[in-house]
Amino acid sequence: MAFSSYSKVFTPVTDTEDQMRKHIRWLLLARVLLFTLLIGISTLLQAIGHDVILPPTLITLGFLLFVYIFSILSTALLSRKKNRLKRFGILQILNDTLLTAILIYATGCSQSIFTPVFILPIIAGGLIFYKIGGLIPATAATFFYGAILTLEFFGYIPSYFLFTPYRLIVNALVSMNMFSVYGLIFFLTAFLSGIVADRLRSTEDALSRTSMQLDRISSLYQQIVDDITTGIITIDALNRITSCNPAAEIITGYSQDELRGEKLKDYFSTIYRKSEGRHVAELLKKNSKTTRVVYSYSTLHMGNFQENDKNPDDSWKIVTLEDISKIEQMEKQIIDARKMAAIGELSASIAHDFRNPLAAIYGSAQIIAMELDSTNYGEKNTQQKLTEIILRESERMSSTITEFLQFARPALLKAEWFDLKRLFLETIEQVATDSPFVNCLIEAKIDNNLDAWGDRQQIQTALFHLLTNACHACKNCSDSIKLEAQEKKDYSKSSYISIIVADRGTGIEQGIQEKIFEPFFSTKENGSGLGLAIVKSLIERHEGSLIVASKENQGCIVTINLPLPPTHEPS
Repeated sequence: MAFSSYSKVFTPVTDTEDQMRKHIRWLLLARVLLFTLLIGISTLLQAIGHDVILPPTLITLGFLLFVYIFSILSTALLSRKKNRLKRFGILQILNDTLLTAILIYATGCSQSIFTPVFILPIIAGGLIFYKIGGLIPATAATFFYGAILTLEFFGYIPSYFLFTPYRLIVNALVSMNMFSVYGLIFFLTAFLSGIVADRLRSTEDALSRTSMQLDRISSLYQQIVDDITTGIITIDALNRITSCNPAAEIITGYSQDELRGEKLKDYFSTIYRKSEGRHVAELLKKNSKTTRVVYSYSTLHMGNFQENDKNPDDSWKIVTLEDISKIEQMEKQIIDARKMAAIGELSASIAHDFRNPLAAIYGSAQIIAMELDSTNYGEKNTQQKLTEIILRESERMSSTITEFLQFARPALLKAEWFDLKRLFLETIEQVATDSPFVNCLIEAKIDNNLDAWGDRQQIQTALFHLLTNACHACKNCSDSIKLEAQEKKDYSKSSYISIIVADRGTGIEQGIQEKIFEPFFSTKENGSGLGLAIVKSLIERHEGSLIVASKENQGCIVTINLPLPPTHEPS
């Protein structure tokens, strides 16, 4: 997964409406609790003999009932609000300011103990709606408080004040002083609450960005640890396994749940070593099989978790594991391949050197045979029989050496355009002449103007071996061998020549179909086992493919696909 994908996954969804709706809901709950507590405590104080100015009980209960009903309706209306939540919230704060003004007017006007309650809606507005949310209730509180002082100065006060410790203010300067002090406090509170709200918002934004970046980095690191092919095991200061990644689970065979909290040496004693550096060991897996691993230790810096560690060897560590069994196996295969290449090269040189003395032996045997034929008449004597054996085996050995050299030292590829039908006819004639299957019937089906691209001599050699094998499989049957060719196109619209050699012979046994192309593997009594290996090597050098389909006693179909260059016209 790319880093941009992590950005999309871990970007927080900031739902401002839900957040504001939640704040307003808490504001409505705080209103109910606040007025209930204020009036309840004042009533209790008045009941135990304190001088508290309160309206009659019926009016007080009616006021509380109004607060409850209004808050319930506001909550119901809030759940239906889809937009304009900010306006709805500011209206609620203004309503709180108005309710506070009513409470102050009813409990002593300028002498009310609830005048500081004006500050609460101002603070709430500033925190929820920032500066504008604090200035609006501050302005409303100043206006309402000024109206209360004005009404009080002109004598418009409730009649039950006369039965309370209330004292009427007749000096206008006192009222103006109270108005200016509280007005200043209201606006100062609005200003300060706005500053605090801005600070909180900027802090939340910074914290949110930091949290997102941390989530992205953490997820990226976790994804790297999960996807890396190197096994990672973390152990604490007590050498207990704390975690492991999926690669470690694959290498060891144990799941993270099985290993977590266990001692490392109890499960992997061969890699339990405190010295840092890379080491090679045999690791015992869960299935009781061993595998070769290279492992190393490194200190895991855990900050405050290691401040009290006196011994650095007792700190948290990371153990990395790499399964090198396949790598060592590949290295061994490369070394073996190099050895086999050297042996093959040496064998090819020896085989090449054998050709000259073998030719001398064959020539000398021919001369001896001619002399014996000229001096002896009638039945062949022992010398003639032995000479024939020398000639036959020398010829067979020469053929084997030729095939071996074709496999070990294939000639350079000389690609050209050539007439495929003419090649077919020449190969069929070669099979009839150079093989013991003189009576083998081969039917060729090919267009007259079909040309192929490749090394003509090597393609002919491959066809010769395939037809020889087909004739050997059909030596006891009367059906003919089919040799066909046609031009085709693959899924990418690239052209290729498809050559099919089909027979109705003995077929290939199911258990040996995968071995027929291996060098020196043969089912013939005197076969060298190099024919099909040469065919496969030559076709692969032409970047072609070789497909064999066979059933025992039902025949065999060999398909050769030779790619063609982009242009089909011979140059």
